Amino acid sequence: MFQKVLFKAQLEKLLGDATTTEFAEKTGFNRTYLSKYLNLRLDRPPSPKLLKSIAGQAVSYEDLMISCGYLPADTNQSVPSVRIPILGAVHAGLPTLAVENIEGYESVDASEICTGYEYFYLRVEGNSMMNARIYPNDLVFVRKQSDVESGDIAVVIVDEDTATLKRVLKRENHIILQAENPAYPSMIFSTNDSSRLQIIGKVLHVKFKV
Repeated sequence: MFQKVLFKAQLEKLLGDATTTEFAEKTGFNRTYLSKYLNLRLDRPPSPKLLKSIAGQAVSYEDLMISCGYLPADTNQSVPSVRIPILGAVHAGLPTLAVENIEGYESVDASEICTGYEYFYLRVEGNSMMNARIYPNDLVFVRKQSDVESGDIAVVIVDEDTATLKRVLKRENHIILQAENPAYPSMIFSTNDSSRLQIIGKVLHVKFKV
């Protein structure tokens, strides 16, 4: 699993007193992507080849490979975890109300938690996000926030009382809640109707259930 908070801390160590531009020129790490990793905006790790190019005395290649999920962590080390509540269900098809009753808890590595945010899990109902590998009964890990970037998968309240799980696409004159299953139509809202939408949070990862 990609531990992006830990990877951010490793990047900051490797940067030292250098600017992102200087670091990019020295290592070949794209400056735009470097900034996104430092701002926790990317959910996929860099390639092992790129990690090798940025490794140094401050952070070893092996440690980078571990934080990015390419190598297992040392099982002898105790990894702190945090219990996150499961707050009911969100329908990944036609919107339905997300009932916020705690159904249980799941543990996540403390490295995935960023101070200042609230986190929760929602259980998925429906199959409109199956092409994003999100299936019924899976648990989506959500960071509560009022806005997301275009292309992010988010939990969105429509018309104040219905919740849906969709990919949010922002265009010049409209917002699209896009399903990841061709059997389901996209939900399109003009910018004038944006008040009908309330973003609850961004999906950070999925726990698959059988």
